[in-house]
Amino acid sequence: MDFSLFLDLRPRQGAPMTSEDFEQAVQLVRAAERLGFHGVWTSEQHGVDDGYLPAQLPVLAAFARETTTLRLGTGVILLPLTHPRHVVEEACVVDVISNGRLTLGLGAGNYPNEFRIFGVDPADRRRLMEDGVTFIKAGLSGGILPDGSWVNIPPVQRPIPLVLGGLVAPAIDRAVRLADGHFAYSFSNPEQTLAELYGEQIRPALDRHDRSPDGFRLLFASVLWQSDSAESEWRDVIGPAFAYQQRKYAEWEESAATAGGYAFATDLDQSRRELFVGPPDQLAERLVSLRDRYPFDEVVFWARLPGVPFSLAMEHLERLASGLLPMVREASPVRVGDYSAGS
Repeated sequence: MDFSLFLDLRPRQGAPMTSEDFEQAVQLVRAAERLGFHGVWTSEQHGVDDGYLPAQLPVLAAFARETTTLRLGTGVILLPLTHPRHVVEEACVVDVISNGRLTLGLGAGNYPNEFRIFGVDPADRRRLMEDGVTFIKAGLSGGILPDGSWVNIPPVQRPIPLVLGGLVAPAIDRAVRLADGHFAYSFSNPEQTLAELYGEQIRPALDRHDRSPDGFRLLFASVLWQSDSAESEWRDVIGPAFAYQQRKYAEWEESAATAGGYAFATDLDQSRRELFVGPPDQLAERLVSLRDRYPFDEVVFWARLPGVPFSLAMEHLERLASGLLPMVREASPVRVGDYSAGS
């Protein structure tokens, strides 16, 4: 069971990052490598008013120069909003800079304003994903792309691992057919929703396409907060930061059908009980139990929700490294065929 950081580079609520903020993000990433975490994932949104990261691969290139072993992942690039050649070329460059540590995560996106500002019809989203993923896969080992021209710089990994996000059935079917893994997320009762997602959608898709669960990587993003004073830290700092995050997601969805996985309820005590918030022994027990029903490989947790002080985020990494991580690693061996086992 691997643990990785999730960063959107919003240290505060409603304000973009500064150069000093980025240096703090670099310090978090360096600490993660020193403490034995598996990787760091970034996220993106476009055309929003609160400084959410819009460009993942440049940031991962910077993180690559500050680390030597940490995996680097895009969680996820919104593929219908960009040309697939740009994605595969830039991904290959980052893979070379990092000496073969990139995992490329792609998703379809859902927020109407993003499609408006890029001039993309949301009705074309599914087709753009299918065509774009097929195009990109052809270049993840270098060589010639379907447009007949070369990938300028081939990657170190042959191929770069590919994971696809999304919670709806077509997205999961696409991930099983075309990718090396699936990137899920859940901010509302993850123990129930992720187990149901696996039993009702992921496992049937694996069976339908004759794919073994071994070698198909499952990872999920959620809130993970280890603390022996969980109630007070949640009430005073983490809960309000989580509420802000979820409120912005709801705002950006506008009138579109929800992509699912969010927690738009106002009961923060209920969210604390449902999310992975608490002392390390309880969290370990819950995660190991969930893995029996949803055989995930990697937990991707928000290392610094908007409004969480840098010092507290750093302290929390130390807590996890000495508490939860060794507990679950003892109880959860690596699955056979995991593409990044031992990375």
